[in-house]
Amino acid sequence: MKFEFQTKDIYLIFFLFEYVKASDVMTKNVIYARLPSTRERVLELFKKYGISAVPVVKNNELVGIVTRKDILRKIDEDQLVLLMTPDPVTVQHTDPLKKVVDIFVNTRFKRLPVVDEKKLVGIITVRDVVKIIAEKNIEKNVRDYITPSAVCIWEETPLNVAGEIMRVSNTDFCIVLNKNSEIVGLIDEKIMLTESLIEEFIEQHQYSSSSDTDDLWSWGAVRDYTVKYFEVSVLKLPKEPVRKFMKEAIYVYPQTSVSKCARKMVKYDLDHVPVLDSDNRVIGLITDKNLI
Repeated sequence: MKFEFQTKDIYLIFFLFEYVKASDVMTKNVIYARLPSTRERVLELFKKYGISAVPVVKNNELVGIVTRKDILRKIDEDQLVLLMTPDPVTVQHTDPLKKVVDIFVNTRFKRLPVVDEKKLVGIITVRDVVKIIAEKNIEKNVRDYITPSAVCIWEETPLNVAGEIMRVSNTDFCIVLNKNSEIVGLIDEKIMLTESLIEEFIEQHQYSSSSDTDDLWSWGAVRDYTVKYFEVSVLKLPKEPVRKFMKEAIYVYPQTSVSKCARKMVKYDLDHVPVLDSDNRVIGLITDKNLI
């Protein structure tokens, strides 16, 4: 749904969230998997459509959702019914957008299936809400929404070491700096958890499982990790420097408007945007959830 009016008043966005329904915002042509199915089929969907999760349907009713992380957490499973998270949190198509936003802000969820009773009719992501903010003319600056910390790494840091830094620091995003401490790129979980790396790891795991040797990087060696984003340490990430894999260095300043920041997130497919001061030094981050 395209909202025609523009507003300079951030409080009218709250009004919008209250009266717009989930059905007005959701993606209606949902990519989903049907039971029974397999891990291979799900990975094909991820790769073909550039997505990181799919709802799971049986007899035309939503029964679960599966993500890339689910596949890594259950590396020995092949059947979708065992890989998926059953009975996921959902919203009804008639629910106000405010309910969707409240769930996003108060949980780790990045997407919510939308149902009519139990039938899957759509999906809403945090990015969909950010797009609404991007379409408005919210001139309030982002200064009040900055997370005043960020993990930074050198551009020559090997990607596998960057993965460990992300795991230990419990983050899914790193700012890449050059030897002059200037921002030159961004590394995020999407780069780490690509389908090709997941497939390669699965193949390596299956091969090593058939031998008598205990691979240091096998699933058994890391399955008891409780640190968030432990998955990046499971993958056998390349040892080449992060500069070969990083995204473009996109950033904002404290005086950047909320809507302009949202537009950058949408345009460059970012969940985080670094914030620089007047000397172009990193002072923190704006996350998509900070914004909403």
